[in-house]
Amino acid sequence: MTKRSKLSFAGMTMSFLSVIMLSTLLFPGLTMSYTHAASTGGYATTTGSNEAAVTVTTLAELKNAFNAGKHHIVIKGNIYGGAKPLTLTFATTNWNNTTIEGASGGGAVLQNIQLKFSGENLPAGTNIENVVIKNITFYGNIKDLQNLSGADTQPGGIGTNYLGVSFRRTSNILVDHVTMYNISDDLFVISQGSDYATLSNSHFYFTDSWLNMNPNPIWNWVGSNQDLASERLALIIGSNKNDSYTYGGGKLHVTMHHNWFGPNLKGRPLLRGYVHMYDNYFDNSTTPTGNNSQGYSQQQYNAAQIGSGGNIFSENNYFYKTNNSNQIGLDSNGDAYKFYERNNVYNAVTGTSATGAAFPGGTSFPYSYSLDPAANVPNLVQANAGPK
Repeated sequence: MTKRSKLSFAGMTMSFLSVIMLSTLLFPGLTMSYTHAASTGGYATTTGSNEAAVTVTTLAELKNAFNAGKHHIVIKGNIYGGAKPLTLTFATTNWNNTTIEGASGGGAVLQNIQLKFSGENLPAGTNIENVVIKNITFYGNIKDLQNLSGADTQPGGIGTNYLGVSFRRTSNILVDHVTMYNISDDLFVISQGSDYATLSNSHFYFTDSWLNMNPNPIWNWVGSNQDLASERLALIIGSNKNDSYTYGGGKLHVTMHHNWFGPNLKGRPLLRGYVHMYDNYFDNSTTPTGNNSQGYSQQQYNAAQIGSGGNIFSENNYFYKTNNSNQIGLDSNGDAYKFYERNNVYNAVTGTSATGAAFPGGTSFPYSYSLDPAANVPNLVQANAGPK
């Protein structure tokens, strides 16, 4: 396992990541540069688990590995969580240094299964740390989700809180070469003071079968009715204004690179963090139009949303047939945000898109990364995203 660089002060040893976090708090204007020991092209420096791997091929084996506290789990084949989505919740620092990955070959699947890293109940200032998720496909079974009702949903019929992977109060995260599709909430979430994450080489989309599902259940999502077929949402970074980079204590440093967003996404990523996104492909090639079986519009409402408290640096991304490609969508009028962009390509886009300001002079990030030309991004990303 590659060790992180360390610095010592008056007999105290600190990881380089800790130095950066402390320096950011003490000197907000300071910019630091270093090369990651485990290079991800982003904020994550995680090495995951150094335990011996345990391979699981069935739901029973997966549950046994989880209940036994195994920190390096290899998924092999398609594991089905059951007719009601199953959530495995990793809620303590006992889960620090965890790797969950698919076996090589790209055939690892978790169907109707959510991995939830949830540190909300930890002492203040403590997060779950050092987590790797890679080389797995996550998807929901449409028929099972259509059949959910009553006791299978949250109180009030709000619908099931089912995502592929979610991180709450978790730091130093790498999610790489995953695919997520046909899931009833956002596909993926980083929130609640999580920090230092890299999301790379991954694919987020919905199928035509989801887009055109019938029956199309209506649930009361967060106070208003919403049909299931319209829940075609990619991901959220920061759950609300108070859980944002600006208003939430300077957390949510996230890098997103070489990801494929689409087709058939209705909206998002919704970005409230300090987010650097480069060489991503925003693909609305199917351009859904008209209304679905419940009368709701199928048109994409945005491709990327800059939210309250977000500081967004967007470069060398490729937007294809997207509608409202970059949209400023704030929790309240007047909320602070920053949006910078350079060298993005917008091809056959529609609607209205916000234009980012030029990157400030001297902009740098605390990691090394290499940019591919934006014109090459669609082919590169489609060939490489997802499990291998």
